[in-house]
Amino acid sequence: MDTFIARARRGVVVVGGLLLTTVLAACSADSTGQNGSSAETTTGSVTSSASQSGIEIDNPKDAIALDPCELLSNDARTTLDMEADGESIPNDLKPSLPDICRWENVENSFTTVSLTAFSDRSIQQYYDNKSTYGYFEKLDVSGYPAVVANTEDPDNSADCAMYMAASANQVVMSSTDISPDDVGKVNPCDLSRKALKLSLPSWPAAK
Repeated sequence: MDTFIARARRGVVVVGGLLLTTVLAACSADSTGQNGSSAETTTGSVTSSASQSGIEIDNPKDAIALDPCELLSNDARTTLDMEADGESIPNDLKPSLPDICRWENVENSFTTVSLTAFSDRSIQQYYDNKSTYGYFEKLDVSGYPAVVANTEDPDNSADCAMYMAASANQVVMSSTDISPDDVGKVNPCDLSRKALKLSLPSWPAAK
């Protein structure tokens, strides 16, 4: 029964993460002045948006060059005590968006890390659409601008959706879920941030 509940709950969390990315895809056209989803906006427009905001990425990464299940490095996976194999999950809500890869903790299946990378998307689009989210916070991950764009305050939640600018026109999502027993005691965003921080060095540099 516990296993069934854990899997059902993870399904809800993943769907929630997919819904958030789909909502942004719909809203981001307003910030770029174009029609269609953010995944369909041109690289030029996204880069321009980032430049106008003064956001610069000193060491840009090409995260989309990797399969989503390669975004969490082996060293990061080991440090975070995650299973060796991640599960690739398609975005059924919007198939044009990339798959999400999810890893389970080796000792607690309630704790998971999910990563994916979006092309033709800037961190500025999240700044411009912050009212879309129930909880929004700007932060920094090893020198890379990032945001927490969550449905509710992570301090009282079991999950966290964090988006980091890998480059001017690429954003990596780190979505995490923690055990119900840890809600209110552990901030799930700490796990999201750690997954990104540990994995960043393994991603290829942008050309």
